Amino acid sequence: MTWKKTDADRRRDAAVYGNRDYQRNRKAVLRRANGRCEQCGSRRALQVDHVIPISQGGTHNVNNLQVLCSGPGSCHAKKTATEGKGFRASRRADPDPRPSTDWLADRD
Repeated sequence: MTWKKTDADRRRDAAVYGNRDYQRNRKAVLRRANGRCEQCGSRRALQVDHVIPISQGGTHNVNNLQVLCSGPGSCHAKKTATEGKGFRASRRADPDPRPSTDWLADRD
């Protein structure tokens, strides 16, 4: 199953990444990194990442932003997997909930 953004996801992203402080500090962090991943030094696809995610109380401060390479097996993928304990947890309810099978345990 692939991750699909909802309208709420898009609104949240616009609020977070459209923020003036984030945009200004993002440019400063990219200059600081000099076109390289701050973890491994790679020059492949780069993105600016929050060290402490906004959802966990992080800010757009330059000290809370880092440049990481992105893609499968990248520094950003490893960091995200660590934060999610190996998987991306959804905060949404399952769109196709399965019926409970607890009644099967009661059968003799």
